[in-house]
Formats: sequence, C-alpha cells, structure tokens
Amino acid sequence: MPQYKKGELFDAPGIHIVTSSSFISSDGTLVMSMGAGLAMKVRHPEIPKIFGAFIREYCGHLGKYGLILCGTKGILQMRRDLGGKMDPELITYGLKILYSIAEGNPSTTYHLNRPGVSLYKLSMSEIDRLVEGLPKNVWIWEKE
Repeated sequence: MPQYKKGELFDAPGIHIVTSSSFISSDGTLVMSMGAGLAMKVRHPEIPKIFGAFIREYCGHLGKYGLILCGTKGILQMRRDLGGKMDPELITYGLKILYSIAEGNPSTTYHLNRPGVSLYKLSMSEIDRLVEGLPKNVWIWEKE
C-alpha cells in the first residue's frame, strides 16, 4: 500500500513523478502546463524537451507510453491529449510499470502527485482504487 503525504513532493528525496499526457508541441516539447507538471517544468526547464524526445521516439505524439523515467524525474501518463478525460485504463498501465520498478528497488522512494486530481477529475474513490496496490515505497502527494 502506498503512503499518502500532504505538502510539496519535490522537497522529498527520491524519484519525482508527475502526471502528464503525450501531447507534443510543434517544437518537440511535452506540454506541461498544469499542476505538478508545470511545477516540474518551472524547476527543470529542460524536462519538457527531454520527455518530448522520449515520447516522440517511443510512441509518437498522442501515443501510449504509461511511465517514463529519466534520472530522478518521471512522468505518468493520464491521457493522450490535453483536452481529453483521464483514462483509468491508461493510468493503470503506467501504474503497473511503476509497481514493477518500485518493487524491484525497495530502497528508493518514488514520489507521485495524486493521479486524476486536476481539471478533468476522477472521483477520489476511483483514484484510490487505481493506486491501492502500489508498494509502500511509492508516496502519493497532494498539496496542502
């Protein structure tokens, strides 16, 4: 079972993962314009270009990637485009990847902003069902 935290996920040591889409802008960067994605972009301006290149190479604009990790930063796919509703099946796909990685690296902590808490919300019960099977070294964050 993951641990639930309130506060700023970027202040905790470990791997920081934010929720995202697979929408690549015309300049090749991943659009990170809301919530924790925007916060990561502000802290690390190079990240949208890096993740945009990964997505373009792996699955293409609006494709399916699930989870991408690069060093101590990562993105968990919630939807394919910017205007679409959150996709529980797509989120589950990325969470299964995260589960495998976290289980294999129990001494590493993975910090994830709470999935689905944004403009296109899922219910809290839907979110809890999606993340409940993650291991205890995954921390789910919400702003206070």
